[in-house]
This record gives sequence, C-alpha cells and structure tokens, in this order.
Amino acid sequence: MDGMIQFFEDKLVPIAAKIGNQRHLVAIRDAFAALMPLVMAGAIALLLNNVVFSSGGLIATLFKAEESGFFQFTGKYISPVLGAMDAGTLSILGLALVFTIAYLRAQFENQDALITGTIAMGSFIILGALSRQNLQIAGWVGHYLGSQGVFVALIVGLIAPAIYFAIVNKNWTIKMPDTVPPAVTRGFMGIIPGFIVLLIFAIVKFVIASIGWGGLEEMFGEAALSPSIFMLFEVYIAKPFASISQGPVLIIVISVLIPLLWFFGLHGANLLAAVMSPIYGTLGTHNLQAFEKGITAVSKDPLGQNTLAYWVSGSWDAYVFHGGSGATLPLIIAILLFSKVRDQKEVARLSLAPGIFMINEPVLFGIPIVLNPIYIIPFVLNQPILAMVAYGASLAGFAGPIVNSVPWTTPPILNALLATNFSMGAGVIAALNLVIAFVIYVPFVMVANNADAKINAA
Repeated sequence: MDGMIQFFEDKLVPIAAKIGNQRHLVAIRDAFAALMPLVMAGAIALLLNNVVFSSGGLIATLFKAEESGFFQFTGKYISPVLGAMDAGTLSILGLALVFTIAYLRAQFENQDALITGTIAMGSFIILGALSRQNLQIAGWVGHYLGSQGVFVALIVGLIAPAIYFAIVNKNWTIKMPDTVPPAVTRGFMGIIPGFIVLLIFAIVKFVIASIGWGGLEEMFGEAALSPSIFMLFEVYIAKPFASISQGPVLIIVISVLIPLLWFFGLHGANLLAAVMSPIYGTLGTHNLQAFEKGITAVSKDPLGQNTLAYWVSGSWDAYVFHGGSGATLPLIIAILLFSKVRDQKEVARLSLAPGIFMINEPVLFGIPIVLNPIYIIPFVLNQPILAMVAYGASLAGFAGPIVNSVPWTTPPILNALLATNFSMGAGVIAALNLVIAFVIYVPFVMVANNADAKINAA
C-alpha cells in the first residue's frame, strides 16, 4: 500500500499542484464549491421526496403502503412542494455554473464580475439552452439548464469571459464623464463588449443550425431541423454505441463511460440512456415478465422464452452504482476515515445521507470529482471492476438474476437483495463490491491529503 501511495504521489501530486494553481481550472473548482448550497438543497429535497414522502418512493414501496392514508396525504401536500425545489436547484445547475465560472474569472482578472457573468449566461442561452426535445434520453427534461448542459456551460463559462476581456482591454468601450455614478459607468462600458460577445455566440448558433448534421432525426424528431451544440454532444457521444449488442465488452464500455462523462461534467447515465434503455431496459422488462411465469434459468440467449437475462439495467443499480455513478459512497466513507483535507471531510459528512440513497451530486460537485485529476482514476476504473465481478457472479448463477423493479434510491445491498428476490449471493456480491470500491479509493484519498498540503504550501 505504501509503495502504491508513493507511486501516485510521485506521478499525480505534481500534476495536481500545477492544476491547483491554473487560473481557469481554479475558477471551475471554486465555481462548483460556490454552488454547494444549491446542490445540497436540491439533493436533500430529492432525498426526502424519493425516500420518505413520495407514494412511489422507497419506504412506500418496501412496505407496500402506496395507497395508505399517510402517503396519500404526503403525495398531495408534501411531495409537490419538495418536487418544486428541483426546478430552482439541480435543474438549473448548468445555468448557475456558467454564470459562476465567468464571475470568478472576472474577479481574477480585475474585470467587472457581474457584467461578465451576465454576458456569459446570455451566451449560454443563445446557444440553445432553453430548448430540448430528446425522444430517447431523459425526454421529460425540456431544457439544458441543468446537468444536461454542464459540459457546454464549462466551455461557455471560460470562452465568453476571454472574449469579453480581450475587447475591454482594447478599450472598445463607451466612456462616460466622471460625474456619472460608477454603476452606470460600468454598465455603459459593458455595452459594446457584451454585444460583440453575444453576437459571436449567436453566429455560432446560426452556423451549427445551418449545417446538415446527420443522425439527429431519430433522437430529436422535428427539432433536428434546427440543431444546437447541445444536441451534437448528446448524439455524437451516445449514438455510436447504440449498435453494439449486449456482452461483457459493452458492459465495460458503459461502466467506464458513465463516470468518465461525469468527470467532464456530463450526465453520463442520461447521455447513455439511448444505449441502456432499448437494450438493458428491455431485458429488465423481459426478466420481470418471465419470472412471473416461474422462469428462473439464466442464459446467454436472454430473450429466449424460457430464460432470463444475466445483465439488465437494474444490475448497475444493484452492484455498481453504490452511492451513485462512480460508486461514491465508498469514497465518502474513505474520506471520513482517512482524509485530512478539511473541506473534503465536511463535504463527505454532508454527502453521506444522500449517498446512502444513491444521490451523489453533493460529492460530485462538492469535492469536486468533476475535473479532479486525483480522483479520476478510481472514479472511472472502479465501475468496470465492480461490473465484471457482478457480471461473472451473475453468469455463474451465484448472484441474481435481476427479477424485480426496485426504486433507484434503494441503498446498496438492500437494492441487490430486493431486485433479485432476496438472492443471498446477490447481497454478498453487492457487499463485496462496496469493499472493493473502498479499497480502490483509499490510496487516492491519501494522495489527495499530500496534494492539498503541497498546493497550500505553494
């Protein structure tokens, strides 16, 4: 263990130290930290709603009390209130991020932060953030203001301020007399630079919409006639994998891509839903229907009338997503036990309860995991390892198969037991994977301790 930690220290800590002082990445890091109140409020509301108060939540499902008076009352008077909070928290994460990054960049460059943030936010909207009509991936989300737009928000949050600063530094501004109040002066100074920045992004939007991009119609229908940069990210990341059939290779690819996309701020599970839902979702439905008929045999021909699929969409929830994408619940535990970084321990403490119920936005954006050079290795690589452990156990008949539909907020181990109709082997594998992920994360928590010390000493 000491040798492994030393190796990662020698290789990763110098990189982390350089990144820790790079002004653009500092802005991204600090922006995610600034959004913690927004993220935590949304996560807590989601946790309470999906676990405690919703008639379709974990507690109601476990006790088969969906029709009880209590859940009829909470479903009518409490659940809608908590659900409404999502619109102003997690659902505007991308919008808040683009403003915050631009604001912090302006502060660093001694520019007008408020105007810079506002112009960046306008640029983000111009690119098409308000309109989303995806027929395959999270079709209930009608915009890109939330996690679906985070990656574009990162780009715009850095590029828009850079253009704005370049124009201001050339003195292409309106000068006002000294007698004019400072707030009015700043506003007039930003008119010309702001107009140019917004015009540039409008031209980018027009050019993208004018090009005949292929492969958009199936996913976006008539909306494909006016494509946006947001559509291109969704189509050209997810669609190439849509033709790959079920098998260990695809399971590994998906298990790597989901956390890898999250590392760059993209909602990995939503982006790959076009692959996962038609294939693994269909197999999950097949398993439910076949199990009701008394079929229990597992086969490599899962859609046969007398066999079950060995890997379905619920398999990731049962065995891999322990605490959410990247199996972040073991990371939270590792940080609480071994971390010496005060802010990470505080984030982990706040993230523990949501993490138990598979909500990991607080740790993704609070540590943050996004664009963190130290945690990318365990965050991305533990998922395929966990998936292959569970895949082998499922194929051998030791664990599973998944035969019940379980709410995604169900805690680890219990999720596997309920989904497999209380297969003890499934519970063992789920517990084993928790331990494996914990062991994978521990050395990197140690490395993060030393990296933080060196960054602070720089």
